[in-house]
Amino acid sequence: MSEVFAVWIAAILTLMVYSYLLADNPLYRLAQHLFVGSSVGYAVVVVVHHVLRPRLIGPLLDDATANWPYFLPLLLGLLLLMKARGSTAWVGNSSVAFLFGVGAALAIGGALVGSFLPQIQASWVSVSPETAGGAGAAVNNILLTVGTIGTLSYFYFTMGVRKGPGTGFLRFGSTIGRWVLLITLGAIYGNRVMAYVSLLIERVYFLLGDWMGLVGQ
Repeated sequence: MSEVFAVWIAAILTLMVYSYLLADNPLYRLAQHLFVGSSVGYAVVVVVHHVLRPRLIGPLLDDATANWPYFLPLLLGLLLLMKARGSTAWVGNSSVAFLFGVGAALAIGGALVGSFLPQIQASWVSVSPETAGGAGAAVNNILLTVGTIGTLSYFYFTMGVRKGPGTGFLRFGSTIGRWVLLITLGAIYGNRVMAYVSLLIERVYFLLGDWMGLVGQ
């Protein structure tokens, strides 16, 4: 009975979401609020049981003297709660500044170490069939090199006002970079559409199979 009840709830919520295809209506907004509310509730439970209790409250209760550095995040968290009221919102500014500072530093460091530098290293490839591992690999490396240089030339914004012997080469590279960007964005968009169509097929199959019993019997 619990499985049947879960299937009916999932089917009703799916139809409520798909009702937005006709027009914005209270059923769609109800499903939207249920989704947001359940997501927030789940996130709160995960934070409490997997972050606050084992990593903050537990160490402080076990040995507050030895784990005194945990009082700093506790204090910042309590100050952040002051943002709930307008009269005391200024008290939580230090916590917000700390969050933004640490977040920006982690984002920049992660982008440099995890994305920017590896991309630069991956761009240094051999275009010779002997060292690249074959003619096919050499062609792929040539396309990678030409695409990278062309894309960088496309974002060279001062070439329109510069005059010189290298301007024509930059314009040609910019044209190649533009086509590379268009092909890349088209591929990303097509991949995203395929993912959404796959989700739609899965939901339709769920409604016709698991709920109505018309498919897969």
